[in-house]
Amino acid sequence: MWKSIFYKEWLKVRLAYMLSFITGVLAITGIYLTVRHTFIMIDAQDYWDGIINQRHIYFALFKYIPAGIGSLIALAQFIPEIKEKRIKLTLHLPLNEEVAGLKMISFGSVALFVIYLVLFMLFMIIGQFYFPYEIMLKAAETLLPWFFSGFACYYFVGLITIEPIWKYRVLYSILGIYFIKLFFIPSLAGAYYYAILPLLGMILLTSTSILFSIHRYRKGEM
Repeated sequence: MWKSIFYKEWLKVRLAYMLSFITGVLAITGIYLTVRHTFIMIDAQDYWDGIINQRHIYFALFKYIPAGIGSLIALAQFIPEIKEKRIKLTLHLPLNEEVAGLKMISFGSVALFVIYLVLFMLFMIIGQFYFPYEIMLKAAETLLPWFFSGFACYYFVGLITIEPIWKYRVLYSILGIYFIKLFFIPSLAGAYYYAILPLLGMILLTSTSILFSIHRYRKGEM
């Protein structure tokens, strides 16, 4: 059953997934091409000084890309479920609605984790050719909340898309906006060092929120 559900979900998101991966790779490539150009035009130590002492974020171009990827994957996965009424078939499989919903969310979570891990590793590996360990460590501390925002967007967009009652959609949209803003407040590299674990905990808590919308959809509430 797991394999059939995962394959069904993959067929829906494969194009969005490939587009997301290509976009992420192009963004990282553009970031380091800019870094290389900057190294050629000015002294590398001055550039490093701005990053270390002024905590300049040289990869700001990447800031909202994980959130965009999470939102795109959620839309690609859940809009067909509602528009084409596929979710009714999914919820009538020989397993309860909670298990069916968790399997759908599990697929999306794993898919996002894989693409985020690849992009994160690509960013870090290329960065080591230009920056010392200390700079890359701060970069990692800054990147992680941005990747967390991608999971938050995925869970909230899925929750809102499946939700059959408009007043709850509006409520979830407002809550989602304020929640996702938490991942983008600081503008200095490494500023989220002490908040990474609390943010991760909040992401885990929101990961099953879509079950509320699935339950109301199954009951036929409008």
